[in-house]
Amino acid sequence: VDGLLDQVDEGIEDGELLVPSEAPVIDLPLGGPADEATLEPAAEGLLPFETPPVEMTDERADLLHRFGVLAAVAALVLVLAALRRRRRDA
Repeated sequence: VDGLLDQVDEGIEDGELLVPSEAPVIDLPLGGPADEATLEPAAEGLLPFETPPVEMTDERADLLHRFGVLAAVAALVLVLAALRRRRRDA
């Protein structure tokens, strides 16, 4: 990380632009099957615009949240039932 920060500091001191004025434009097909040029893996092994599967994580979190709410409601019902029995017995 320090090496990256040093490069940024050097670029600022030299007076050169850190970002080129015009980024290269790559034409991608809007529809139809993708060719091999657009599906080449990047250096990290991911395809362009590929995201990790977060749907499963979201579903698990939703399921755990629902079970937590169900447990809280069940605990509340049990506490209210116990209080009602206690009042009835007293």
